[in-house]
Amino acid sequence: MAVQCLKNKDLRHGSFDTPGDAHYHTAPMSMPSERPLDAVELARSEARVEREFQVAAFDRLLDRLAEPAGHVNARAQFRQAGRWPAARLAVTAEVVLTCQRCLGPMRRALASEAEVVFAEEGAPGLPEGSETVGGDPHRLDFAALVEDELLLALPIIPQHDAGEACTLPTGEGDEIDASDTAQMRRPFAGLKDLLKH
Repeated sequence: MAVQCLKNKDLRHGSFDTPGDAHYHTAPMSMPSERPLDAVELARSEARVEREFQVAAFDRLLDRLAEPAGHVNARAQFRQAGRWPAARLAVTAEVVLTCQRCLGPMRRALASEAEVVFAEEGAPGLPEGSETVGGDPHRLDFAALVEDELLLALPIIPQHDAGEACTLPTGEGDEIDASDTAQMRRPFAGLKDLLKH
């Protein structure tokens, strides 16, 4: 199995500094992140791609965050899925979101895994439960694929968890506990008892 961290400018598929067709099994040096990947060749050699990005590098993701802080780790194990190139993609990140209850910042760890197949949606012979990635599989934008997965991993309504302190949007330093907000949302909770008298 070939391991490619895609960090060498002139890395050739199938060999690095070893003769013949032997695969290079340790992490090569740095390669520009904007260089497209050939998913077909990576799947054929069952290569593993590991990359680290800064959160600030993802424009679409930044629109959903409170701060451009944090980093992203991505790993893709490529393989053949029948006639199609495919990969098992795993993405983890720590980001700063805006709590929709108090409008204050909140840190969240994101983690997502997906089986992706580089084929058009509806193509014949697709593995069940896989996600399709269209376009030219010989020119895969790996960073865009990682960003798509991060966007899917974001909570629909970010909120502090129970037990975490929410800072009120007044900015006066008042705090509420997220576990208390359930009672705050029931202003008529005692009305039933009053009607009994």
